[in-house]
Amino acid sequence: MNQILIGSLIPFAVAMAVYARRKGRADIAFLTLTPFAMLLGALWAVVPDLPRLFGRSDLYLRWSIDPRMNLFFWHYSIDQIETDSSWYAVGLLLTGACLLFIGWREIARRESG
Repeated sequence: MNQILIGSLIPFAVAMAVYARRKGRADIAFLTLTPFAMLLGALWAVVPDLPRLFGRSDLYLRWSIDPRMNLFFWHYSIDQIETDSSWYAVGLLLTGACLLFIGWREIARRESG
């Protein structure tokens, strides 16, 4: 779960920097592309785990001991030190809640004139 969180946090952090630079304004492109980029980042981060999903345990085992898998947002390094925690899911939910808040705030701004 931590790879999914880290993979989605990278585009989220970039989006929050853009949001701050725009002085708290978000357009429709921001509100649609940010979650899409977060999804792509999360998928990129778990690419080394996908062979296991498709029943290719041999390929998964080879990739799990290959340091070159750090290309996928430090996947190999994270696997070496990871622990299970429900806080990863909480972090992912908080990023989604933050994006929803920004969207609702922008709608309220536009409706009020």
